[in-house]
Amino acid sequence: MEDLIHVIYVGAAASEISEHDTAEFLKETRKTNRKHDVSGMTLYVGGCLLLLLEGEARKVDAAFQEIVAPKREMRAILREPVAEREFPDWIMGFEAVAPAEAASLLGEPLVFDSASRLAQIEPRSAKTLFSIVGRRRWQSDRSGMFHAIRRTTRTGAR
Repeated sequence: MEDLIHVIYVGAAASEISEHDTAEFLKETRKTNRKHDVSGMTLYVGGCLLLLLEGEARKVDAAFQEIVAPKREMRAILREPVAEREFPDWIMGFEAVAPAEAASLLGEPLVFDSASRLAQIEPRSAKTLFSIVGRRRWQSDRSGMFHAIRRTTRTGAR
């Protein structure tokens, strides 16, 4: 097994993005992540998508190329090795976060006052936001208030 990495990507969401489009994106992402044994989370914040993918480097890169690269303009703002996955049980979590809530969680109101400014989010802030929202969602899942789509362990050869 290769060393694990996580990569955070950011990009502006299409202004006309619908609930159906978001559901389709998540369906595609979950299917591809399952195929590549990648986990992660997507945050929608004020017109921007923040995407965190984690797993073995070559698998994360393959999943990104298959889902995101051909259809959306997103750029990597952080790529680093990790000792363990932050979202090990989720093939792809999703959370819509209001800009004011994100600003409150991070104490950085100016970052979230426009989609163009959010697209320039600092890697440290993006990483912290994923950690806070992910932890909150995980706690809700444990209490039975939220049902996340979980990763399934594959049997057989990889």
